[in-house]
Amino acid sequence: MSRPDLTLLPLSTAVTILSRWISPHVPPKLLHSHEKIMDAELLAVALLQKLHKVLYFSRWWRFLKLNHFPQYPSESQARIRLARLTPVIEQLSTEVQELAFVAVASEPLPVSTFKRAPRCKFRGARHGFSTAGPVYGFKLHVWCTLNGKIARYEIRPANEHDFAVLCEMNREWSSYGGPKQIGGKGYQSATCLTPPKVEARRVDPRWRAEYGAARKCVESAFSVLVGAGLRWGQVKTYLSLRLKVALNVLAHNLKFIDVSG
Repeated sequence: MSRPDLTLLPLSTAVTILSRWISPHVPPKLLHSHEKIMDAELLAVALLQKLHKVLYFSRWWRFLKLNHFPQYPSESQARIRLARLTPVIEQLSTEVQELAFVAVASEPLPVSTFKRAPRCKFRGARHGFSTAGPVYGFKLHVWCTLNGKIARYEIRPANEHDFAVLCEMNREWSSYGGPKQIGGKGYQSATCLTPPKVEARRVDPRWRAEYGAARKCVESAFSVLVGAGLRWGQVKTYLSLRLKVALNVLAHNLKFIDVSG
């Protein structure tokens, strides 16, 4: 079924379509007199920021108020309400489904440059390493389907080993139908299908050449997330980091969901 490209529609139309899809998933509550926008509409607007690849929420909100929705509340009120809706966005961003294969990988989530890390006060951030080099902050660990959809993710401090986090994520392995997992060389074990190392004495007989091509789906997904602003902007709390990641993941997964149905 063809899905509408929300970035090509007028903003008011795109907001209406997304709000209609989000509304059944938002817990009911009273609309107070000072709230000028419903929760579903607020989430729709935040998702459209990611889809239009506007890196900073302040610029996006100012653009909306000046050109489209002057009745919207202040930016500070919008940020506070979005933070409260973080669990709802996280629940919407992924879903439990039967899978045959998943590609597993991690992506750094720096909260500070490595040189400024000694002065950074971000609670929970740690020094770690990734394929891109040293990182101070966290890592995003994902299961990605072979068509590029993010099926599951976790945010962990950067010093936790990728395989250790995968073992923790695998506690829900049976809920997803026990998929085979394709990982990089850092995941070498009996758990994952991984390519052989350069000087390996023993090659895993389970490895197939097509698995290497299939694993590119997760790299493409990370590329889309980074392009939409996954590493941009300042985050001062772990909650704000969770919100940013959840919005990026949900915006990425919208292409696999029929929101107009």
